[in-house]
Amino acid sequence: MLKKLKLSRLFTAIWLSAVLTSVSFSANKELDGIRRRLATGQPTRIVCFGDSITGVYYHSGSERAWCDMLGYAIRIARPSANIEMVNAGISGHTTVNALARIEKDVLAKQPNLVVVMFGMNDVTRVPLEKYRANTIEIVKRCRATGSAVVLCTSNSVLANGARPNSKLAEYASAVRAITEEEELPLVDCFSAWLADREQDETAWKLTMSDAIHPNMNGHRQFAQLMAETITGRTVSLEEIAPPADALKHTFDKLTRGETVNVFAMAPFDSLLIHSLKNHFPYAKFAIAVWPTRGQTVEQMSQWAKRIRAKKPDLVVPAPPHDATDKTNNTYINSYEWILNYCFQFAGRPWDVVPSLPLDAELPEASSANMKLARAILDGKDVRYIERVEGDDREPQAIVDAWVETQLQSWRGANSVLPKKNGRVSVPTQPWHHRPGPRQVVISVHYPAGTIESVDENTGLMLSLHNWGGVDCGGSASPTALATRLNVIAVCVNYLQSGRQASVEDDRPYDYGLLQSVDALNALAYLRDGLKKAKQPYDDRRIYCTGGSGGGNVTQMANKLAPHTFACIVDMCGMKRLTDDIAFNQPGGSGLNAGWSQDVEHPNYLSGDAQAIRFLGNLTHLKEMQQQSGAACKIVVVHGVDDKTCPYPDAVEMVDNMRAAKFNVEPFFISKRELDRKAFLSTGHGLGNRTEIVFKVAGHYLEPNGPQSIRRDGPTDFDRKTDIRYTTPGGHYAVSFSTGRVRVTFVPSENSHPPEQ
Repeated sequence: MLKKLKLSRLFTAIWLSAVLTSVSFSANKELDGIRRRLATGQPTRIVCFGDSITGVYYHSGSERAWCDMLGYAIRIARPSANIEMVNAGISGHTTVNALARIEKDVLAKQPNLVVVMFGMNDVTRVPLEKYRANTIEIVKRCRATGSAVVLCTSNSVLANGARPNSKLAEYASAVRAITEEEELPLVDCFSAWLADREQDETAWKLTMSDAIHPNMNGHRQFAQLMAETITGRTVSLEEIAPPADALKHTFDKLTRGETVNVFAMAPFDSLLIHSLKNHFPYAKFAIAVWPTRGQTVEQMSQWAKRIRAKKPDLVVPAPPHDATDKTNNTYINSYEWILNYCFQFAGRPWDVVPSLPLDAELPEASSANMKLARAILDGKDVRYIERVEGDDREPQAIVDAWVETQLQSWRGANSVLPKKNGRVSVPTQPWHHRPGPRQVVISVHYPAGTIESVDENTGLMLSLHNWGGVDCGGSASPTALATRLNVIAVCVNYLQSGRQASVEDDRPYDYGLLQSVDALNALAYLRDGLKKAKQPYDDRRIYCTGGSGGGNVTQMANKLAPHTFACIVDMCGMKRLTDDIAFNQPGGSGLNAGWSQDVEHPNYLSGDAQAIRFLGNLTHLKEMQQQSGAACKIVVVHGVDDKTCPYPDAVEMVDNMRAAKFNVEPFFISKRELDRKAFLSTGHGLGNRTEIVFKVAGHYLEPNGPQSIRRDGPTDFDRKTDIRYTTPGGHYAVSFSTGRVRVTFVPSENSHPPEQ
């Protein structure tokens, strides 16, 4: 069924291509300025103006709607885009209401672009000519403030008396006529929905939450259609995952010791509660069991009507595999309403955790309904529990692992440290090539395995993996660092960790920029967690090391946060994003980061983006010195025969650092330095990178030795002032104002965009 749903969207794309041909002149004329802003990274505010189909309500999961998805789609189409999305959709509103609030909700926001979708409620109480006049007035008032406008028709609907498709078609025709008269771009959602339905009725039904409102499957489709009109590029939102914090409200209450009110279908009234008690032994629950035995899906949806009024904390809908209804359409409709009633009308003040059946084997008769159920759950933009193919664990183990993953996310978002060595998911800056909220998994290693082993002399140290690695691959052992140096050692699975994401994926390799932001945000989480736990430690002992790609990220982290580290150790890291590495050209390295020199290519790399990634950039080194004094001790270890991360680049970087008066100490390893313990090679591998750290920098990193290094002054997280680096087309700003790190390119006028 999901495959059919994707095919349906393909048919829509084909249909859209024909429509776009007829409106391309109008679209280009209206959107030329917007496309320039997106291409050059100029700040662009987009207001989405509409009714309940635009606003954020339970139909799409109560947290996001097409406005959010449109923002993601534009960033995929134009990775350099610097956009702010504003949702101005309100349930029940018509164009009459729209004109009454346009000044406050739209024009006061000073948008560069307004995307307008009204009509679903107008057909019930605003005459067609009045609707037409109101829509034209909306357009004129937006244009009068300098904003571009895109008009959208509403989607088609299931048969209902109040809003028949025949009448919606008349209002859609009025919008089409206005776009021709006013030379405006059109996104004809009504025709797209009709085309989808004609191709596959069931797949179309899976884009709808009820008779008139699309679910998140439909909202993604809205956004894809709109983004193609706005940017001229086709995109897919299939990879946008639901929000990660599925148990946020529950964990918050359990932490406070409050009773959690649960509505759950069996067996999750037992399975999920058991998992939660593993982490919160003294937790208190009030459980209402949602009946399923002998119930049809429609009967379960009727029972669900009571949930909202009870103000639950946790709702767990999980219809069993043998629950049926009369037809596919009634099954879909009833299942949708089971979920619809689980959510608050707007917002998500409690947790909703659906589950598919966890039976080890399902009868063939249930497989069709389970495919439908999975697509329906996808349409609610919510994390759900399921048994993936090849997973032979018991149901309790599956639920336990799912809860553990959620707990990792909650800890990362709330700066709660694990009590013993463990993993945490830390929120960090989104990546334009895969937009949406993003997290990185880190592993925390205490000196003796528990937080109780941390004392006032304990420092913090990042140990960063190589290109294609995970955890601390190709770097120093976190256990050895933590034990021998009295530090909390942290491994960071930063952006594109693992071979598939960094080598096999068709997206370009980040090469240190957002990867270092991820590492710095892991460090911010650790510092905040220690302060929140009121755990003394030595904040002046902050260090970082990494090997190969991790050495690159280590140097970049110090570049972005030049007041933060006392000492860093770069082992054979990449020093610059050379043309041969960036564009797979012949040269000094066989590495291929997968970038393009074509400004129209999604993987385009500008001169600005290449410049910020050059660690020996003399201009940046001087700016870094001016901004921070460059007090960090930088230890560079590189083999003289390294061809993967070329040795000449390391020499150039060290020479430039010395010219900029950095405290840099190089170890260029030739055959005479090979010692059969730490150094085993003059090439890229070098040897035992754990022992290398101790050999070249152990005396700087140990807590109380005569050469121990501690940072003077506050970190960048405490200073909260931007760090700036000038590039040919503008500058990069590194912000610490929120307590987390974010890097942004600020273009000069008429400059080409960088790839973030």
